[in-house]
Amino acid sequence: MPIIKEIAPVIYPESDYKIAKYLDLIKYISLLQKESLFFCRLDKLEDKFEGTTAKGNFVYRVKSFQDMIDLGNFSYHTNEEIIKIVRDQIKFEDVFKAISCVNCWNKYDDESAALWKIYSDFNKGIMITSSISKLVNSFKNAEEKIILCEISYIDYSIEIMPEGSPIFPLIHKQKAYSYEEEVRLIYEVNHIGWKYDWSKEEVTEGVFIKSNLFELIDDVILAPNAPNWYLKLIQDITDKYNLNFIVKKSKLSIY
Repeated sequence: MPIIKEIAPVIYPESDYKIAKYLDLIKYISLLQKESLFFCRLDKLEDKFEGTTAKGNFVYRVKSFQDMIDLGNFSYHTNEEIIKIVRDQIKFEDVFKAISCVNCWNKYDDESAALWKIYSDFNKGIMITSSISKLVNSFKNAEEKIILCEISYIDYSIEIMPEGSPIFPLIHKQKAYSYEEEVRLIYEVNHIGWKYDWSKEEVTEGVFIKSNLFELIDDVILAPNAPNWYLKLIQDITDKYNLNFIVKKSKLSIY
């Protein structure tokens, strides 16, 4: 199944721009060996705000229930019951996070020293570049239903996230991360009753989904401080998997 072009609430990329993914050596070898991209469970990401609604949404939901009471609806609910209902809704986010997996990219105009340091390594990191169309084409034979979207950034302390779909928390992030300019792939595992047996997977932190690397990759670029011997090593590894990519040095390299 090709990548799904959702109309709402997902913001699908409107143009075919370049994207990049920053990796370490282990993740790069895994990509080549498995010919797959790794989709990490949302509840395993470092940012604990991932997959959660903004603080203002709690107040908004409570007030919405109270307004319905004033209009004569849900008259059997007390304020305490309303708060419990809203808290239960928030708890469900943890359930949804555990069955939702993401693979993240960044818009790519040029190399980012910040992204090299944060998501890879300034000495031995690896970056692969692609584009929206190539990313989509790389999954054209995939069996999984994958959603592609641009991330929206908001201030969770003062802004209210849109309501009405459990996917909204998956396509929003804290404004503090806006420098990422993230483009995200989302995959919901085939669960039963909102539960999934992760013990049957190769790793319990997520799933690997097949991707055509010849369709996917434009360039393989090494971190700014990578020595020449590392360039040869990565080229040899790339050649071993019969990928005809010339590994390049970073533009930020002094070597």
